[in-house]
Amino acid sequence: MKIKVNVRHPIFLALHGAGILMALLFPLYMKAASWISSVLGGCLMHRFFIYCPLCGGTRAVAALLRFDFAAAWNYNAFVVLLCIVILALDVWAWVRYFQKKEPLIIFPKWSWIVFCVVLIIYFILRNCFMIFFGIDPTGDLGFFWEAIRSLQG
Repeated sequence: MKIKVNVRHPIFLALHGAGILMALLFPLYMKAASWISSVLGGCLMHRFFIYCPLCGGTRAVAALLRFDFAAAWNYNAFVVLLCIVILALDVWAWVRYFQKKEPLIIFPKWSWIVFCVVLIIYFILRNCFMIFFGIDPTGDLGFFWEAIRSLQG
């Protein structure tokens, strides 16, 4: 006797299974990222005393998982906003799934361009605020720019 299993939208379900697996493995990733950072001497961008657009992203996600939203925002506001957008899109996809509609959301090409432009603007503003105004919510590099400002004036 053959059992026929009808799984609707297997890619959608597989992506969510992968997401759950990644969430479960996040503590292991944190340990591995810490070890790799210590072996390589930290982030390459930090050697130039600036932040990349996703610096603090891992700490932001860890803070979000602890429901510490203020700390997550300070670590990386872009990652927090990205997580909110992803969560909203995921809820929308699940609603579509239960309505028996196509749950996978296809983004138009212009949305990827907007994403990249916003990421670049965040990168520039984040570093300008740190360099010129001493605003460093993450607290990793502000000391350098504070020392430079004190030497100048």
